[in-house]
Parts: sequence; structure tokens; C-alpha cells
Amino acid sequence: MFMDMLDFMPVGSITLMPLDNVVIILAGTKHPGNIGSVARAMANMGIGRLVLAAPRCEINEESRRMAKAGTDVLVAARMYPSLSDAVAEMHMLVGTTGKSGGYRSHTAAPRRLVPKILDQAEKQTVGILFGPEDTGLIDEDLRLCRFLMHIPTSREASSINLAQAVMIISYELMLGSLAHKPGGAPRLAALEQTEAMYAQLEEALLKIGFLHPQNARHMMFAIRRLLGRAGMESSDVGVLRGIARQINWFSKYTRERKHFLCMREDCCRKARKD
Repeated sequence: MFMDMLDFMPVGSITLMPLDNVVIILAGTKHPGNIGSVARAMANMGIGRLVLAAPRCEINEESRRMAKAGTDVLVAARMYPSLSDAVAEMHMLVGTTGKSGGYRSHTAAPRRLVPKILDQAEKQTVGILFGPEDTGLIDEDLRLCRFLMHIPTSREASSINLAQAVMIISYELMLGSLAHKPGGAPRLAALEQTEAMYAQLEEALLKIGFLHPQNARHMMFAIRRLLGRAGMESSDVGVLRGIARQINWFSKYTRERKHFLCMREDCCRKARKD
């Protein structure tokens, strides 16, 4: 349907839904030229917000040379010392991966996720996260993502470079914006809020023995996936933090009461001996 629309639209006549709330996030990028190429791809598709999380290179002359029409995107790029800082203000984070299996078993093609991204981007910031050129996103990065995106490729040649991946996904977002209709997405809590909630919840579940140190990470991935599917608003996060707070209180109260009863029993035994 989208392709049919494009076939009959003269160049320059396409009206797009603004993609101002879509943020391309590059984590641990190693090559300056790739940053410039990504900026060019973004500019081609009407996306202007670029974030660099803990980059392993600097923006230099090569970056500017590769950026071409994306120079403004490059100049406006924001840099953060860590991924957690870079995504703190995002309300939805979509990770990208070229791998499968393990924590990457629940992935979707860009075209399938674009409507969800655009729905949320009408109201709030949505980050599209890309990993380093050599490793991609690691498991610790994936835990931050509500959705995972995988670009279908030929089995005989499945590897695509960073700028190509950004171009494909940006193109799908631009294409999807042509016929996008408001979907009434809820206003989600920022990742900074949800990450604080997950940390508090993990601490509480460890204290009552639901989680064990040796499997806590694996179980928390499952809990994150479960709650992430629901899409949490700030009020939802507040409720879950309240539950975690009560669990922590009850766990402390139980330990203190058990300690008190043991001491009383010891005193009673001594008294009986006397």
C-alpha cells in the first residue's frame, strides 16, 4: 500500500508525520566515518536527533566528510558517557540486533514495529538503539529495550553495516509516517523511572527468596519482558515501587521478629536452667 502511494507522488510532494521524537542512539561506535554516514542516512529520511552513548571515537573530519547533507545532524548530536545516561529520558527504547537466540528470541522486523514506534512518538521520545560495529548490543544493553528489531537479510550474506541498518530503519519510519493514523498510545514512564523500579523490585525479590543470586539476571529479563509488554505509565511504576517497598519492609520485620523470638527463647532456656 505504501509503495503504491509513493509511485504516484511526484518528488518533493510527500507530506510526512514529523519524526522529531524519534532518536537514533549509537552505543560504543568505533569508527568516525560511520557516525557521519549515519547522520547522512538520518537526514535523508527526515530524522534529526542523534545521540552517541560512550563512543569509542571522536567526530572528526572523516565524520563530516561522510555526513554530506547530514552535517546539521552531526553538529547537533548529543554525547553521553554511558548508555544508561543516554537513554534516561527515553519513554520507549527499541534495540536492534543481527543475532538470534537467548535473550534475542523475541524480535520483529522493522515494518512490524513501526506503527508502535510512531504511535508513541506522537507524544514522547522513542529511542532506536544500535550497538558497536563489531559486537552489536550485548545482553546488558538488551535489558533496557522494550522491543527488539531484526532486519531480515539473505542467509548467504546476513551482515550489514551500521549506516545501512540506520538507513533501512529510518526509511521504514519515513514510509510508515505517510499513512500513519493516531493510535492513542499511553504516556509511558521514562526509562530513568522504570530502571529505578526494576532495581528496587529485584532487591525486594532477592530478600524474600523469589530470586536467587545465581539466576536473578535471567529471571529479571523475564519480568522485564512481561511488564514491558504492558507499557508502564508513571502511575504503574509508582504502584510497583510501593509493592517492592512493602516487601522490603515485611522482609525486615520478619527478620527482626525472628531474631527477637530466638533471643526470647534463649532467655527462657537460661531461666529454666537457673
